[in-house]
Amino acid sequence: MTVTAVANLAIKVADIQAAVEWFRHAGAEVTEPEEWQGAWRADVTLGALRLTVFTRALYEDAATLPDECFLHAAMFTDDLDGDTRELEVLWGPRVISGSFGTRRVVFVDAPGSIRLEYMEQL
Repeated sequence: MTVTAVANLAIKVADIQAAVEWFRHAGAEVTEPEEWQGAWRADVTLGALRLTVFTRALYEDAATLPDECFLHAAMFTDDLDGDTRELEVLWGPRVISGSFGTRRVVFVDAPGSIRLEYMEQL
């Protein structure tokens, strides 16, 4: 396995503006929500904790998700194909771009009804 770092934890919220305000009130640095991939997203930094808040997951068509939930842990890897070769892929691999740059990503189902995101920065 070549996972090199945890990038963030992702959560889904019904009201992104309310979530942004809550995290700011809690002392977090929060980016302004931006439209991305047909939904809204914002990045949250609260001390060492890095969250990304979404109104819709990229893989929402492949998984049944409630309106609000923990989505996934996102991890950087040096070998996306090798690290996901033996895993059941939920979504990907696909190339995505945004304020974070360009990444190749794969989402897999993991125990506990969660997902993991493996990503390579391109």
